[in-house]
Amino acid sequence: MTIKKNIMDDYYKYVEDKYCSETLDEVLGKKYFIKDQFGTGNFFRIKIEEGLEISGFDISKMEMDFDNRVPHEDILEVGYCYGGETKILSLPDGKEYTFKKDDICIYNTLNKLDYFKFKYRNCKAMSIHMNFNSIKNAMNSIWEDEILRDWQENINNIFKENILIVEKASYDLRKIAQEIDTISSNNMMGYMKLKLKTIEFLATFLEEKSKENFKNIKNKEVQIITKAKEIINENIENTPSVKELANQLNTSVYKLQKGFKDITGDTVYEYIKKAKIEKAKYLLKNSNLSILEIANEIGYENPSKFANVFKRYNDITPLKYRKSK
Repeated sequence: MTIKKNIMDDYYKYVEDKYCSETLDEVLGKKYFIKDQFGTGNFFRIKIEEGLEISGFDISKMEMDFDNRVPHEDILEVGYCYGGETKILSLPDGKEYTFKKDDICIYNTLNKLDYFKFKYRNCKAMSIHMNFNSIKNAMNSIWEDEILRDWQENINNIFKENILIVEKASYDLRKIAQEIDTISSNNMMGYMKLKLKTIEFLATFLEEKSKENFKNIKNKEVQIITKAKEIINENIENTPSVKELANQLNTSVYKLQKGFKDITGDTVYEYIKKAKIEKAKYLLKNSNLSILEIANEIGYENPSKFANVFKRYNDITPLKYRKSK
């Protein structure tokens, strides 16, 4: 039987071969003790189930590097720092990160970075890794495509242009991480608790990010619709088509139409008609333009058509509206 390896297997094989004096097999995983010439402390790795594992370290002082130029599977890593700090340098982009107490570190293995350098100082941390390729194989095929699309969109929204993100953990994530740290993994009850808390940590993280992304998307959506309304009102005589409007705003027709409906309650077409009528009402009250001129001003060549539309929205003809005002 061929054992399929992933980046985590490569990472811990590298740690064991280069930096460890000895290893210790435990009930649920393995512990790696650092050689004296490299520092003081240990790493650990526990496989919860296929595609899900937890690992971590408790290191007083150490510097190490890792060659990242290997084929990667789609693994999401979410780490938590209990104390101390780790300096991380990624190459060739030269970005530096500081991972310290109460921080979470989010990493996507699908990247083109060549190397990582780590500098540990009295740092204790844990990381949860979810291999999406393994999880996907267990999915019901009916839902697979939909889940994959949602997953990829969520991951893209989290990382955007970044490979690695360090930020403060929420209260809920800190609480779960502390609970994980107290669980003994040397018996079946401990394994069950560890599995539940590991999944809870990941689920809480993804739920928080989903809400954050939704808020960002809504803010961006509001900005797009506001700009769209400005374009429509500035070009009321010759309003752009929905496709032209979407192109100007660098969005899709679908997103533009959905955003308009969600935010204004109207379709783009309905909003344009209402905007034209509002402009007509203003001109009827505040100008001496004829009905024909007003109709032309808002893009109606046929005054009868304009009058019919106006009456449909206001229950009164343009002429009677002018007289009443």
